[in-house]
Amino acid sequence: MIAFARYGRRLRSRMGTSDPPRNAARTSAEGLHVAFRVDAQRPGRRHMNRAGHAPFGMRLTSRDFFASSDQAIAVEPRNPQDEFPLHDHDFDEIVIVMSGNGWHILNDASHYITCGEIFYIDAKDHHQFCQVSDLKLTNILYRFDRLSIANPSILPLLGGGEAQPDRLRHWQISEDVLARVQPLVAALETESTRPDALSQTLSEALFVQLLILLARNRFPVLGGELHRGAKLGHVLSWLRHRCTEPVDFDDVARSLGCSTRSLNRQFREVIGASPNQYLGCLRLNRAMNALRSSDRSICEVAFDSGYNDSNYFSFCFSRTTGMSPREYRRSAGGLRSVAA
Repeated sequence: MIAFARYGRRLRSRMGTSDPPRNAARTSAEGLHVAFRVDAQRPGRRHMNRAGHAPFGMRLTSRDFFASSDQAIAVEPRNPQDEFPLHDHDFDEIVIVMSGNGWHILNDASHYITCGEIFYIDAKDHHQFCQVSDLKLTNILYRFDRLSIANPSILPLLGGGEAQPDRLRHWQISEDVLARVQPLVAALETESTRPDALSQTLSEALFVQLLILLARNRFPVLGGELHRGAKLGHVLSWLRHRCTEPVDFDDVARSLGCSTRSLNRQFREVIGASPNQYLGCLRLNRAMNALRSSDRSICEVAFDSGYNDSNYFSFCFSRTTGMSPREYRRSAGGLRSVAA
């Protein structure tokens, strides 16, 4: 259960640095500046080295997370998840965002992540977390070839599996479903650490139960219309879809059946940011991926991302990434194939 911390200490030891204060990532944007600079300088999606590992990063291996060579599932709660550098691993993973916020850079694409988001990560992927704020994650690690129940019927529950490389691997669930996930994950964590055959069988059964719960209740991160009685998760999904448009948070609050003040409180308690701050990060996220995947002018990217003033857009962009939009695009050179 201490493998992530152990790897973090090992990496910092190599770099000649000591453990930073836990709140260091919350008080400085330096980590995000470095992450985007390194991320933008890589030559594209196919940039694994000869060993198949992500460059500039580390490889996490099964032996540091699984108790035996036969163990198929392990649970790694990150409470909180501190900044973690670029890495890949020799196992697959389901990442569930429990609360807080931060930036998740997955295969060169930037994601501003918050409560209720789910990522299905393949072993061939590379990713990192930076500029986090009270970010809490649950990581379900699994080795498909070790599952005794492994068969094609459960691949759709994993977002399709590698047999469907174009499947959706980023989803959203609502907060009530997230509450149902927590006791299931707790039971899975307990059983997966026990070496006896019955516990391993039960852990696989709990794993499939979790996959079914997520598959039945997940919805796209870019949501449609809001309806009265919507959950906060639906609002987050709707905002990602509508972030380039003017947003009236009074109307959003009415859709939730609450006051604007209550909406603000929910955002701060669950996400750690105000609705307007969340919207601003979504717009920056949209702009970052547009700069890397298109040849549109800076002004066009600004307006298409929801900004009415390109100068203000450049100010916000530089403050977050440590680079001007033009510098970011120039350093991102060959990343035109990355999907927004």
